[in-house]
Amino acid sequence: MLGGELQTVREYLGLTGDALAAILGVQPRTLRAWERSRDPIPHRVREKVEAVEQMTARAVGQVVEALKNARDPAIAVYRTNADLHAARPDTTQLTARWWRHVVARAAHEVPGVVIGTADEIEDAVKGP
Repeated sequence: MLGGELQTVREYLGLTGDALAAILGVQPRTLRAWERSRDPIPHRVREKVEAVEQMTARAVGQVVEALKNARDPAIAVYRTNADLHAARPDTTQLTARWWRHVVARAAHEVPGVVIGTADEIEDAVKGP
């Protein structure tokens, strides 16, 4: 894996450098050195990044299926990591930004999806 690929995949996943560094168990400066090709990237990093890619793809697939099966497809996004982790405890290593990328990818597959915070969606359903 080259630095340019690592940075591209990280950005595609919607992860900040700090978030991916935490997932990989390295310091953010180490990740920056890899992305800038200053230091070689260990082989184990590719395996971990591929695992995050697979987990993200599964999350996108699950959201797509849920939206396709919904009468009025809507999905909540979160403004903060704390909000995401409170609503979805299985995402503690991930960020609200990552979730918004998952939602955007899923919404691309299902036309007419309403995307908003839980409060925004609730207000939209209630109407004025």
